[in-house]
Amino acid sequence: MYAFEDIEAVAAKGRKGLWGPLARSVTVVENSRPWEVTVPRAAVPCHIVGVTGPPGAGKSTLTGRLIESYADAGQRVAVLAIDPSSPLTGGAVLGDRLRMETHLSGRPEVFVRSLASRGSHGAVAAATRNIARLLELSGLFDVVLIETVGAGQTEVAIVDVADTVLLVTVPGLGDAVQSIKAGLMEVADAFVVNMADRPGARETVRHLRLAAGRASAVYETVATEGEGVEKLRSGLADRWQRLLAQDRLQQLRQQKWGSDAALTAEAWVAEVAAALDLEPQDSMHHSVNRILKEAAGRWAQ
Repeated sequence: MYAFEDIEAVAAKGRKGLWGPLARSVTVVENSRPWEVTVPRAAVPCHIVGVTGPPGAGKSTLTGRLIESYADAGQRVAVLAIDPSSPLTGGAVLGDRLRMETHLSGRPEVFVRSLASRGSHGAVAAATRNIARLLELSGLFDVVLIETVGAGQTEVAIVDVADTVLLVTVPGLGDAVQSIKAGLMEVADAFVVNMADRPGARETVRHLRLAAGRASAVYETVATEGEGVEKLRSGLADRWQRLLAQDRLQQLRQQKWGSDAALTAEAWVAEVAAALDLEPQDSMHHSVNRILKEAAGRWAQ
């Protein structure tokens, strides 16, 4: 079991702009199985924002602009950019960091880490929740931005990690808004119509406002030009203050605790099952029963 007794030393280095110790701690968490890591709860929370949406919506560019906006406002930012892994090799291009480089230039105080999804459910890396907690525990950041892969409806998994889920879309999706509604619409807390200078932007905004029923939660941006980003950041800040003021943050995070435990249990059972020599002629009920008994027995040890 890996614990973070030396988090103060890591944070002290980070305050000096030395990210090496924090990066190494993140690597430990990323390469550990969920049950091998214990990250204590932070005394002071920071806003964890999930940026999700379909591929090609400009999430990386928008995230880069948000980095600039937060940093210019004197806030400290960490970014976790999740890239898809090859189903064959497990490797990932980790290209989101490259797309953000323009906005990172001259900002050594911003911490950015690319993570490979490694086939995790919901396109969210299995270690993401623990890494986000580690970044919060360090006390170095006001905001942690998590940019997901962009894999359609399976992206709802980000809701188990983030305090605020930001859905990014673009004009011209047409009926795709309805497919989004079936998955992400219910869990998103705010919506961004990026590339809002394109034809059909107003119609897309109208569809989202009708579907979400929250006119104030829909923003328009042109991320390549930085347009609308300040208003978006202000809206996110307002939501964070409401979460804190109304004691909703603690309630929100308590609701996620059961999901965290279930995901850890799922990973544990999958590992145990992979090591068992199951007989194809056995019934499914017998095979499942054997897996669960073995998993429970090993966990008790």
